[in-house]
Amino acid sequence: MIPQLSRPLTRPLSLPLFALPASIFFANALLYVTLFSRLPEVTAAQGIGPSTLGLALLAQMAGTLLGFPLAARLIDRLGARRVAGATLLAAMALLPLAASGVMAPGLLGLALPLFGYGVAMAIMEVAKNLIAARIEEDSGRNVISRSHGFWSAGLFVGALLGGRAADAGLSPSRELLLLGVACLPLIALLLRHRDPAAPPVPDDGPRFARPDAFVLCLLVLVAGFSVTEGVVYDWSMFYLRNTLEMDAVRAARIYAAFTLGMFAARMIGDGLRARMSVPLLLRSMAILCLTGLLLSLVAPGLGLGAFGLGAGFAMIGGGVALAAPVATSLAMRHPTRSPTRTMAAYSLVSLLALFAVPPMLGSLVEAQGAASAFTVAMPVLAVVVLFAGPITARMMR
Repeated sequence: MIPQLSRPLTRPLSLPLFALPASIFFANALLYVTLFSRLPEVTAAQGIGPSTLGLALLAQMAGTLLGFPLAARLIDRLGARRVAGATLLAAMALLPLAASGVMAPGLLGLALPLFGYGVAMAIMEVAKNLIAARIEEDSGRNVISRSHGFWSAGLFVGALLGGRAADAGLSPSRELLLLGVACLPLIALLLRHRDPAAPPVPDDGPRFARPDAFVLCLLVLVAGFSVTEGVVYDWSMFYLRNTLEMDAVRAARIYAAFTLGMFAARMIGDGLRARMSVPLLLRSMAILCLTGLLLSLVAPGLGLGAFGLGAGFAMIGGGVALAAPVATSLAMRHPTRSPTRTMAAYSLVSLLALFAVPPMLGSLVEAQGAASAFTVAMPVLAVVVLFAGPITARMMR
């Protein structure tokens, strides 16, 4: 007689709590950075200069403004998972169109798909953060920073792949199509299952999740980080490849240092959030970010070369890394609003800082060079260093 085993030989696969939101962040970043890290090639192929590119990026901002008023209602009715899947599918279709310019010549060929992508990204921003925040609330374990860390990982992988693809002569639109196909299993999973923590509920509130004083205080705390992050996304490749005349592979490696710094900070971010007060954490982040910006600007003149630039970009990435996780966690503590509406209102003002300000710098970049864009957020970051404590205290009243 064969004795029965008291325990099974194998255990069912157990995924980390943050696996689902982390996958969404990773896929979204992978598609996003593939287009934006190759903007010099896209604009050159379509005959678009920096000021015209700024207008096209403002079309994305306009789409963002349209998307956020819809986010809370869509998520409440359909569930955060299905909304995340649908918007990721939209991004998969729209970004190759933007890169190819097949919809129309010149400005319109880039602006029209970016407008649609702005709508999708606004709604996805609320959905993916809400998925992570609800997991954190339900489990009692910090997962938001690590989930955001996979946005950084997606940027890192996408930047390296973009450099390799450019070196191999693969067009941005074809690369985006291939990456979109790779995202299809995740999209299918999200569309198939409703978020169990977010059943559909009636919503009789206003369609627009208007920012209140609590959300505006959040904006003051994170605006400098958001603008800095947006400047790196939109203009750093112009700084590296046009101003400093680097080849695509070297520029991609330095850009990857930014994403690697962001990823590393977010992987340890949940522990830092548990041990440090919010004002101290925000001040430390602002100081690190300011130091990285200065180093990135002076490294070429001091003869520090790629090492100095890589260190500066890594410090910028580490500095901006925890702004979104900290703000997302704070947004869940609003005393009178539902988490969905608070997240929608915060995401609106945050992404406006991330995507509205940097495109407006197109004329400045065209006149004074891409390096000038790196100085824009410095005064706002200095405000965080000086006033993070009083602003946070005002929010907690």
